[in-house]
Amino acid sequence: MVLRRRSASLFALVGLTLIALAVLLLISPTAASAQEATPDPTLVNLPVENGRYFDTSGLCATCHRNMVDEHGNDISFDTAWRATMMANSGRDPYWRAGLRREVLANPDFSAFIQDKCATCHMPMARTTSNLATGLPLQVLGEGGAIQPGTEYHTLALDSVSCTLCHQISDTHLGEREGQSGHYTIDGAEDQFAHARVIYGPFTPDAAQAAFMLASTGGLQTQSDHISSSELCSSCHELFTPYFNVETRELAPVTFQEQTPYTEWLNSDYRNSQTCQACHMPIVDGLAQAASLGNPIPAMRTGVSQHTLLGGNVYLPRILQAFGEELEVTSTDEQFQQYIDLTRQQLQNDTARVTLQNAAVTDGTLSFDVFVQSLVGHKFPTAYPSRRTWLHVTVRDASGAVVFESGSYDDYGRISGNANDDDAQGVEPHYDVITAPDQVQIYEPIMGDTAGNVTTTLLLASQYLKDNRILPQGYNPATAPIEIVPWGDAATDSDFVGGSDRVTYQVPVTNAAGLTIEVEMVYQTLGYRWAENLREYADPVAAPEIVDFLRYYEAVPNTPEFVTSATVTLP
Repeated sequence: MVLRRRSASLFALVGLTLIALAVLLLISPTAASAQEATPDPTLVNLPVENGRYFDTSGLCATCHRNMVDEHGNDISFDTAWRATMMANSGRDPYWRAGLRREVLANPDFSAFIQDKCATCHMPMARTTSNLATGLPLQVLGEGGAIQPGTEYHTLALDSVSCTLCHQISDTHLGEREGQSGHYTIDGAEDQFAHARVIYGPFTPDAAQAAFMLASTGGLQTQSDHISSSELCSSCHELFTPYFNVETRELAPVTFQEQTPYTEWLNSDYRNSQTCQACHMPIVDGLAQAASLGNPIPAMRTGVSQHTLLGGNVYLPRILQAFGEELEVTSTDEQFQQYIDLTRQQLQNDTARVTLQNAAVTDGTLSFDVFVQSLVGHKFPTAYPSRRTWLHVTVRDASGAVVFESGSYDDYGRISGNANDDDAQGVEPHYDVITAPDQVQIYEPIMGDTAGNVTTTLLLASQYLKDNRILPQGYNPATAPIEIVPWGDAATDSDFVGGSDRVTYQVPVTNAAGLTIEVEMVYQTLGYRWAENLREYADPVAAPEIVDFLRYYEAVPNTPEFVTSATVTLP
């Protein structure tokens, strides 16, 4: 992260003009009546801080709540955003526990690790600490940002907030120099201590721009980069350093921890849909982009919903259940709406499975499960704790189970999965499955420099397995090394861009009336990623890990349903 300064003369010319306009508007009857509107009770606990470089979301919410589309639907930016993982990245209890584990595993690099991870999880606090003091941000321990009452606590918990994304400039966007948290914040510290550029997709209305500048210090500026996939790559394209486990030296190269942007670049979606098109879909028809101002903002087309949906249901469920303890600002209803919408996206827009070629020959039932991806990157993608798998069941005419692969318990532990049974196990990718303890799991498995399986990010130097479903349009001849499959998937001729085919061969004694069921399920946090924390669970040395495991025990880590198919033989 760096700060790009704007020229003082530009702010002097534009800023003084807009401030003058704002003063006139703010004393007008219309503006006064807007400001004196009945307070929204859900705004009471929102963070309100006009910081040196950023405003917190409570200030933005004043004008970006109570927004409607032409059909009367609430499309308020703040309301939709507040329950998202972007809005809660600094509160995320698994991230806090994982950060503590990384520090305990590499204590000599504690300050570096905390500051690096905060770059994208607590970006306003980390940026402010770096720019104001030249020091890294302390997250954990006495005086750390997660502790209430500390200097950067409010900024830290406001997470990936409004002014963070809207102040990132176009410098090095989409380039390695601008990824892994190396975003550039556009602003000025010269003559206008609180003036900062706020990028948006629309040409600013002069009166509205003056209103924002006077009330928040934000200078509205139109730029197309705010709607580009390259903006998202600032944090979601992440290459991490790693240690050699034998020498304990930091390697001179980095590991591709998550690469959804590169995956998207190597898909058919790069020519038709940006990241925002799926994760921040455009409102159907006309809608407001703000609710207050003078004049009252008009309806316009092309307004993006700030839903920021992914596939993560589990952590929002924990945040919802332990909201007071984790200092959330979202209501229970907002969390539930986010959870419901996320489930809808998983079930409607993520993947499809079909059963094909089912037949019984010489006492063996054979059938294919054809998997199709509907997303513009690998599925699952990004943080490597995520996995999706096929739960296949065959029942006889009476309903009794004669074969089952991929069953799971309340902790999301998959029966027969080598890695769930053994921390050093790796369940292979399958082209043909013949036994119940063989499970098709689409996942990344990381390894350290000695080839050991690991869930410690700063020990991860390679993938021992990566058979995540490739996006449509993926071409192995042109794909960069960072996104190629690893393990048996690399030689599976049916594992191609956009799909995979798995053949099942099941011994049966009676062919009549057999029913085949396939269910694809998804898990944000694979079983091993939680279980590996237990060895560090010390209430004094690792309170964040102890807290997370308590939440984990209370909120079942059952996988989420994605899609299914059923076929019955005559």
